Amino acid sequence: MTRINHFQIYSGRENHVTNNTMLMMRHVYRVSPLLVARLLTSLLDTEVSVGLEFAQQERGLESIPDAAITQAPMFVYFEAKHGGGGLYDDQMQRHLRSVVDRKHPAGSAFLIGLTKDEPPLADRERFSAMGKADEIQSASKTYGDLIEALRIICSNHPLLSEIFADYEAFIAGEGLLVDRDRWMVAFPCGTSWKENAQHGVYYEPASRNPKWESAFLGLYHNKQISHVGRIVAAAVCSYEGSVLTVENAEFGTLDQVQKDRIVDVIGSATYYGNFAADPHRMYVVDRFEETDLRKVSAGGMLGHRYLDITRLAPDVGNVRGLSTSVLAARLKTRTFE
Repeated sequence: MTRINHFQIYSGRENHVTNNTMLMMRHVYRVSPLLVARLLTSLLDTEVSVGLEFAQQERGLESIPDAAITQAPMFVYFEAKHGGGGLYDDQMQRHLRSVVDRKHPAGSAFLIGLTKDEPPLADRERFSAMGKADEIQSASKTYGDLIEALRIICSNHPLLSEIFADYEAFIAGEGLLVDRDRWMVAFPCGTSWKENAQHGVYYEPASRNPKWESAFLGLYHNKQISHVGRIVAAAVCSYEGSVLTVENAEFGTLDQVQKDRIVDVIGSATYYGNFAADPHRMYVVDRFEETDLRKVSAGGMLGHRYLDITRLAPDVGNVRGLSTSVLAARLKTRTFE
C-alpha cells in the first residue's frame, strides 16, 4: 500500500518547496500561534509576537478600558532559493522596495532569505543591513537552519512531529540539506534487522521520499542505532522470475557484487509475501559496522530520523571522507533524544 505523504514529492520543484514550507508553518500555527512566534524568533534572532494578546486596565490617553484584546501587526516575506544559488543584492533590494511601498507600520515587516548553502559572513551582514533604514529586519537562513528550528518546536507534539518528519524528508529529497557528509539517516528495523545488517542493504517502498542525500545510514533496533554504513548506491529495483530489474538508478552505480547483495537480501525476506515483485528503493552501504548509539528519550523511533554527525560526535573532526569504521567507533556510548 502506498503511504500518503503530507507533502508533494513527485513534480514541479521550486514552487513545491515554497508551498510545502508555508504548509509546514501553517500546520505549526494551527497547533499554536506561540509556536510560530518561537519559530520566527529563532529565524530572525529577534522577539516576534504572533496572535492575540489579552490585557486588563490598560491606561489610555483619557481613559482606562476594563479590558483589551489586541494583535500586533506582522508581515513576514520570504525569498526561497531552490538550487545552489545565493541571494542576489538586486533582487533583495527590489523585494525591500516592494515591502516599503506597502507602508506597513514601522518595525512590523521582515524579510527572510532561504538558501541551501550558508552565504559568506560579509553577504549575510550586508543583507541584514539592507532594510534597517526602513525598519525592515532581514535575515539569511539555510533550509538546515529551518529544519533544526522546526525540530525543536515540533518535538513535544506527536502530530506535528509526524508532519515534520515528512517535511524533513521532502527537503532532504530535494537536496537542500547541505553537506551530506555530516548527515546520517537512521531507519527503524524490526523483522528484517538481521538481514539488513548481514547483507549491507536497507530497503523501503519506492513510493517514499529518497533519503540518499545523507552520507551514512544507520539501523535502529531496540532503542539503539546498532549498525552504521556509508551509502554507496541507491536504486529502485524489482525482482521477478529470478531477474533483478533496476528501474531507476538514483545514486551511485550498482556493480555486480552489489546487485548480488540486493538479490540475497530479497531472498531472505520470505516473511514479506510478494515483496520481491513490488518496486523498492534499495540503499547499498559499503558495509555495516556495529556501533552503539542509544536513544535516551522515552519511546521508540516511530519513523526515520536525520542525525547530524557533528553534533552526535563533535570530536569526529573533518567529516569529509569519514570512514564507516571511524564513525562507528566514535558513536559508541553516545546518545540522542
